[in-house]
Formats: sequence, C-alpha cells, structure tokens
Amino acid sequence: MRTGIIGSTVKIFGASTCKSSKSISTTRHFTSTTTRAETRHEKTRSHILALAGAMTVTALYAGYRSYTRLDNSVDVNEEQRIDPDGGVSGAKGSKRSGDVSKLDVREDLRGEGWRTDKENGKEKGYITMGEVARHDLAHDAWVVVEGKVFDVTEFHKYHPGGSQIIVANAGRDPIHPPKTLENNLAPECFKGLVDPQAAANAYEAEQRRVNSARDALPPVETMLGLDELQEAAESFLSPRVINYYGASSLDGYSTAENRSAFRKCRLIPRVMRNVTTVRPQTTIFGIPSALPIYISPASNALLGHPEGELNIVRGASRTGIVQGVSAAASFPLDEIIQEKANMDQESGNSMGMVYQVYLSRDRQKNVEQLKEVVDGGVQALILTVDSNVGDHRQSTEKLKGARGDAQPGIRMGPIANSDQWHDASQNWDDLKFIREHAPGLPIYLKGVSHIEDVRLAKKHGLAGCILSNHGGRQLDGARTGFDTLRSIHAQDPQLIQNLEIYIDGGCRRGHEVLQALAFGAKGVGLGRPFLYAQAAYGEKGVIRAVRILEKEIATAMQLLGVTDLSQIKPDMIECLQEVWK
Repeated sequence: MRTGIIGSTVKIFGASTCKSSKSISTTRHFTSTTTRAETRHEKTRSHILALAGAMTVTALYAGYRSYTRLDNSVDVNEEQRIDPDGGVSGAKGSKRSGDVSKLDVREDLRGEGWRTDKENGKEKGYITMGEVARHDLAHDAWVVVEGKVFDVTEFHKYHPGGSQIIVANAGRDPIHPPKTLENNLAPECFKGLVDPQAAANAYEAEQRRVNSARDALPPVETMLGLDELQEAAESFLSPRVINYYGASSLDGYSTAENRSAFRKCRLIPRVMRNVTTVRPQTTIFGIPSALPIYISPASNALLGHPEGELNIVRGASRTGIVQGVSAAASFPLDEIIQEKANMDQESGNSMGMVYQVYLSRDRQKNVEQLKEVVDGGVQALILTVDSNVGDHRQSTEKLKGARGDAQPGIRMGPIANSDQWHDASQNWDDLKFIREHAPGLPIYLKGVSHIEDVRLAKKHGLAGCILSNHGGRQLDGARTGFDTLRSIHAQDPQLIQNLEIYIDGGCRRGHEVLQALAFGAKGVGLGRPFLYAQAAYGEKGVIRAVRILEKEIATAMQLLGVTDLSQIKPDMIECLQEVWK
C-alpha cells in the first residue's frame, strides 16, 4: 500500500473511547459553504461534526490525496484493498487562503505550546500512520488534522451527513475555524504528532504521480465523446474518488436506468429540408444559453482537480451555458461568484449561474446562505427536494468498511430520521421562507417524479420543475427523469406547456437532448460528465465537453430536418410503451 497520506485533510476511521469535554447534546448542524466569516466562531461545534464522522476519509498536511484502510472483512477487489485511494483527491478549496497549506507543522505546534523532543539530532515521539491506521474501528478511531493526531470517539456517532460531508470538508477548509479540535476536545484526546516531513514527501510524490498521469493523457481535442472524458479521468483518479463520483444507491438500478431510458426511444427524421444552418440557442432558467443544456449542481469538483468548481465557472462562461452551483461545492460561494465576476469582466457578458438550496433543520443557516446568493447576483434557485433524508450508497459503505446493526430487539414504535444536515420535515409551506429571504429569485424544484407534484409546483407559483431521481443516488428504483417526462406528456401535455420542465440524469449524447425537447423539456442537465471532464483536463475539459455536445446537437438537428429547437415535435420521436399501471 502506498504510504502517501497528505494534506491537512482529515483521517476518519470510526470512533474511539475519548470523549469531548463539552456536551455532545449541544451539537449543531453542519454549516453550509456559504457560512460568513463573522458567524464562524459561534458555529465551531457544528464544524467539528462536519469534520468527524464516516469512518474512512483521511489525509494530512494540506493536499488532495486521501487514504483509507479497509477492514479485512470488507469484500472489495484486490486493487482497492491494496491501495483504496491510490489517486488524487481533494478538499475544500480557497484560492484566497490557498488550497495547499505551506504550514510547518512542527513550528506551528511549538507556537501553540505542544512539545516535541529531540534525541541525537532527531525528533522523536512521532506517531506513524501505520499506528493511526490501526485505530479504525467503531469503538476506536483517530483523526489527523494538520499533523496533529486526535482521538475522536464520540463525534462520528453524531455526524450529520455521512461520507459525503467528510469528503466535502476534507482539507484545509477555510470554513473551519483554527484550533477547532483543540478547543472542543478534552486534552487527553490529543495523541501526538505525525512526522510532517514524511507527510510532505508523500504528498509531493503523490502530486508528481498525478501530474505525470495527467500529462500522459491524450490531447483533449482527441476526446470525441463524454464517456471518453470519463475514462480519461478514471485512468488516474483514486478508487474512492471514482466511487464518490459514480456511486449509486443500493443496486444502482436507477442509475443504470437513467442511461438506458433514452434507448427506449428513436427519432423519426424529416427530409428534403434546407438545414444548412441550425440554431440550438435557447433560454435556461430564464437565462440565454448557447445550448439546451446546463451544468447540474454536483458536489466536490475539487476531488478531481485542484481548481475544482473554478474550472467549471471558466468553461461555462467561455461557452455560454448556465452553471448550477452545488450547495456542497468545494470552494466557498463567494469565491465562485468572484470567479464569475472575473469571467464576466473578461468576456463582457454575464454568464448564467444558479444555486442549489437544501433546506436545513437550522433555518438560520439558510438565511445566511440565501443572503449570500442574493448579494452575489445568482439568477435563480434550485431547491433540491429528493434528498431530504440520507441515502444508502452500498458500494461506498463497502469501501468505508462500514458495519450494520445486528442488535436484537423488537421495534414497534416510529423510526425517526437521524439526518441532521437536511430537513425531513420540509414541505410546501417552506416556500414562503425561501421567498422571504430571496425575494424575486425564481425557484425551480429539483427531484420531482410525480405529476401531482408538478401540478402542486405550478399551484404554488414555482418557476418550474427538474424531473430527476438524483442521479440514482437516493431512492433506488425511482423513475428516471426522462421517463417521468414521457409520462407527464402522455397524461397532461398542457401542463408542460404551462410550466418550465427540465430533466436531469443519464444524458450523454446530443440526440438524447433532442429526445427530451421533443416531449416538451426546456433543457437537460448534466452533472457527472462535467466533473469527469474538469478532473481530466481542467477548464479545457469543460470546454471540450460542451463542444462535443454542441456538435452532436447541431448534427442531430440537421439530420432530423430542423433548423430551430422550436421545430422539434412529438411526432418526430417514438418510444416503447411499457405497461406500468
């Protein structure tokens, strides 16, 4: 197994016996990436919980590589067992504060009063990463943050969001205040130091490996399909990052169906029409767009590339499409918005940007978040409603070495939701709260599958709906966005005319975009393809992905016999008619 454990990221291996000196009962929820500087101190406890949970992600000394030791009982392939994280991974980023810490851990710790001893000119007393790795059980876990080893027994039990939040907060996160663990753990929870030089050497070696792998990739211009961009990224990304980007709920049925749904339909071209030029331009979320596509909000782009979401901002701006920014983006929202402002100044145009909102149990977090969105000039909100409780991504749990409950007991009472990040109680009445704090911003509901919910969205004055099953990452077996679109068109085509409808999930080809438009969709969102594209080639990968889709959409329009998107009609497509009801 490679010994490279890098970055000031976090290593989590379960939970131990050391208890916090402060009451866990006062634990607050995970703070979103839009937390403002003036509120950070009072939210320290919530940040701790965002750091300490799910038993697998690790790294130290400010970088992008994570390392996870798997329990021997976990049945995964040999490559993952030998090196489950043998590739680049990322952390929360900040271009202002710097993605990679230049901190000398030894000097930093001496300044804080921690002691290191020397003998024969060598510092001794360092804890090896092998020792840290042994503390990886549900009752015994250590973490490493900037070279300091802590015992975090109780914290993982209360972690609100599982591995997704840990990945989202890996690294020298500008959100988390200094000395977070020191200020909130009992003194006995500090176990010692790891050798910073060994960590730095490992980090540098890993970065050389990653850079070498990227340099060896074929030129981005040779990538002719979105799947090729994914293959390029997966050729060097770590198995854990690949799993995070591609993971599905349970058996992955819905994720697979997202792709295959488009194959149940075929196009019926018209001929003998002048298609010398075509116009694929449209509006997305009320914003002019060069193509009938947009970049779906997708978290943690920094896992694949050190520029993360900033690559996507630049690529979207330079191709004229709308970017959806994830609530779990790797970079703070204000820095993403600043990058947008830089691009707007460079181009002389205002790029389209919309923001994803999750309702939190702590509504004050949403108040701060919405204020930053409004102040930043974001043009619309995407309210994600299909992940108000946690998911069950079994492949991820396997990689984590997670164990389930096998305790006896008859449970006859209600089973409460334990997810502290999202709000399982969210309902239509909450729209009033959002409108109060984001007045004038159009709201689109993302994660809709049932026609009655679309009708309710119209009744409540929403701007539109995004038909989606969350990329197959939430409820396995949930109907695909494209199939939901077909169903609504068959039942009530006028509804689609009266409300903006988009679909999300599984689209990988330009003609599939046109299939959705034939049934009345305004546009199609793509998430994972842009994560992979920027992971492999950075900003150029994003631009190349757009150009691939542009070429495919334009060619499909010409071969269909249409010169404008408005000419695509339902009679130009036929689909298998499944009997579901």
